[in-house]
Amino acid sequence: MTINDILSIYNKVNEKLYTGSVSEAFFLIRKIIKEINDWNMSMEIDEYSSTYLQMLSHSIATKEFTRNEESRQIYNRLVFNLFMLVQKAKETFLLRQSNLIEYEGQRLMINNPNMFLNDIIPSFEQIHTVLRQQYAAADQATDENDGDINYWNTVTSTYQKTMSPLFAFVLLKSDMSSADLEQVKAIITDSTIALDARCIAVSALTMNVLRAFDLQKTNVLLSLVDSNENAIRQRVLVGIVLIISKYGYIIEYDEHLRNRITFICQNSELVSEIQSIVFQIVRTTETSKISKQINEEIMPEIMKMSPIIQDKLKNIDFDEDSEKIKPSIENMFDGIDFSDKIHDFTELQMSGSDVFAGTFAQMKGFPFFAFIENWILPFDSRNPYVRRLSNKKESIGKAISSNPLLCNSDKFSFSLNLLQMPDKQLDTVEFAIKEEREQLDEMIKDTDKNHNYTPQKIEANHYILDLYRFYSYFPRHTEIDNPLSRILNLCDSKIFEAMFPTPAERRKIGDAYFFYDHYLQAIDVYNRDIEAAGDSDIDYELYRNLAYSYQKVGRYQEAIDYYIVAEGLDKNSTWYLRRLAFCYRQIGDIPKAIDCYNEILEVAKDDFGVMFRLAVCYMEISQYDSALSVLYKISYLKPDYRNIRSVLVSCLFYCGKLEQANELATRHIEESAELEMKDLITAGHIALCLKMQDIAIERYQKAIAKAKDLKGFIDVFSADNNLLLHNGVDSNEVQLIIEKILIDKFR
Repeated sequence: MTINDILSIYNKVNEKLYTGSVSEAFFLIRKIIKEINDWNMSMEIDEYSSTYLQMLSHSIATKEFTRNEESRQIYNRLVFNLFMLVQKAKETFLLRQSNLIEYEGQRLMINNPNMFLNDIIPSFEQIHTVLRQQYAAADQATDENDGDINYWNTVTSTYQKTMSPLFAFVLLKSDMSSADLEQVKAIITDSTIALDARCIAVSALTMNVLRAFDLQKTNVLLSLVDSNENAIRQRVLVGIVLIISKYGYIIEYDEHLRNRITFICQNSELVSEIQSIVFQIVRTTETSKISKQINEEIMPEIMKMSPIIQDKLKNIDFDEDSEKIKPSIENMFDGIDFSDKIHDFTELQMSGSDVFAGTFAQMKGFPFFAFIENWILPFDSRNPYVRRLSNKKESIGKAISSNPLLCNSDKFSFSLNLLQMPDKQLDTVEFAIKEEREQLDEMIKDTDKNHNYTPQKIEANHYILDLYRFYSYFPRHTEIDNPLSRILNLCDSKIFEAMFPTPAERRKIGDAYFFYDHYLQAIDVYNRDIEAAGDSDIDYELYRNLAYSYQKVGRYQEAIDYYIVAEGLDKNSTWYLRRLAFCYRQIGDIPKAIDCYNEILEVAKDDFGVMFRLAVCYMEISQYDSALSVLYKISYLKPDYRNIRSVLVSCLFYCGKLEQANELATRHIEESAELEMKDLITAGHIALCLKMQDIAIERYQKAIAKAKDLKGFIDVFSADNNLLLHNGVDSNEVQLIIEKILIDKFR
């Protein structure tokens, strides 16, 4: 079997177990175990098989076809064990066969335990002690040789030699003993160890569980949710959200873990923090789209300004007093036309969008980012890279550290870039930061006002953005499953209700999915809220959002049902009528769509868009006189309305008013430089019906010149064949004309 075969079977087993098809799951699990030829796992699956057979036999014999509490617990434990067994079998196969980075690392650790050790950390057992010593040494460091590059090379090398073994041990060790886990927990909770080292341990443990679910490791993370240190607490909460998103379907079968999560989420403040984390993770699903928009639309506009700004900078002497330079800086932008694209960038930033991902992606090539742990490292003042910049330019170091808009990874990218600059260029940056500090503070204050950025939100958001950069831009990121994308699975299991026990709490998650266009997830959450509410009152917004979500996923009848409910609760009938009309058209109920459009026009009499769609509806049910009445009205009141002539020509053609249709089509062709292929084909059909064969062929030739492909042309040409025949055109004539046009086209 190949790796893909094993992963396919593994996914099928999980699906079968979760949907209750346990016997089929047994069969599939045995296939993987046979492939890896593991005797212990074979014995284990036989034992579980016997247990399940006894359960079934007992239920049949006693006619207990519905599980009582005791049998349900036994069944859940069995299913949980099967989840764990098939995962263990899959991981065993991958450890032997996979070249993915995490499995390569595991094999290296197994085959050569000293691979990740060094002169600073000679054994994994000594990590805790060395971390304490390093923290004490960093606390006392004076960095007197701050100008000596060799000094900083030694300091950063020592730092990396400490962090890398810690991260590797916690990330790669799958079979952690209780003693191992106690050591990891002791490191995380030890305040005499640097915060960045403890944060890295949390992240490594989280990534370990994300690779393969483990009950004990997850319980260690859950035991840390009450940490008094915000950085630790937020990393743990983010990790738990990601783990539940990926493994919720497994967790719900372990009673102890499920109860523990339920108990923890009785704390409304903690649930509020989790809600914020979910919202921020969901927001990462739009980051690639935003980065594309910035790179393709906004950055080209900014680049146009760059030569002008560079030219003006040459005339400014940065050695002068700052008060003398300030007017020159302020006047520098006079006459530069900053377009709306620059404003768009600011708007995206103020809305909380991740506008820097694409920009800083270009700055991840430093050797610093060759180490996985450095992608998710807190930007801590004791970090030697941070100390080096602060010692060189303290104001710059402080400005970067205190900026809530930049995540840790981007702060390191920026700092490493600055450290490579010549001193004079660095002076320019320092001056610019000082001068723009007030404006930056104002922008941060406005952003805070819009989004209520608490320290908890800022810390969690920075970590989530760090993870996004790692899973998107790390050179071997395609080898690692991106857990952030799994946030769309959060509501798939019953653990979702345990995390968010009240409808109001779940509603906020549904709204987050809805806001970022994840309509299937929004539908799931909103329906749960409606079901939980029963006969209680529900505000119209929920029904409205649910209806719109159904509309966006193409389930139009359900959208109609909920739009009608929402309209009964809300007073904004025009908004609903527009969407109801659209949905009615999609399911083919044109008369009801017409009723909706007519109701809208009673309120908005001059809405040409509604008039136009109403006319099209009349045409769809062959009420051409009614359609013409509306179309002539639009043509009279707004002759430049988009496509009005095209549709009017078609309508006249369909109702047999060929002379009028040809007159209008001729005028349309003469006055419009760019006609669509369909308009020219319709004009050709009209001419053919009037026995003007040469004019018809000329129009068809113009039409095929605009065709994207031959099939598209023939499909549009043939759509009105019945009308041609009805108006006396011989079918053989039609076929011969098509042949002539095609020969001319491809001659």
